[in-house]
Amino acid sequence: MTGLHRYLLRAPKEEIYYISWTIDAYEGVAFVKNENEPGLLSIFCTADYIGETEKIISAFESEGIKIERLREDYDYGEV
Repeated sequence: MTGLHRYLLRAPKEEIYYISWTIDAYEGVAFVKNENEPGLLSIFCTADYIGETEKIISAFESEGIKIERLREDYDYGEV
């Protein structure tokens, strides 16, 4: 089993669909879970894809999407 890495982020509500859709397009790299609070989301990836996931999040930021990185958890759960 491999541990999951979790990024807990806050993003504008109107960008959540775009973020989810884009990450989904990177098949197998990461997945998004909307949390119970508007604008709050978790992005999960395995250790093998931390670098790629970081690049994707940074690309959103460079596009001007205001992302607040609230927390990172290593070994959040198992796949």
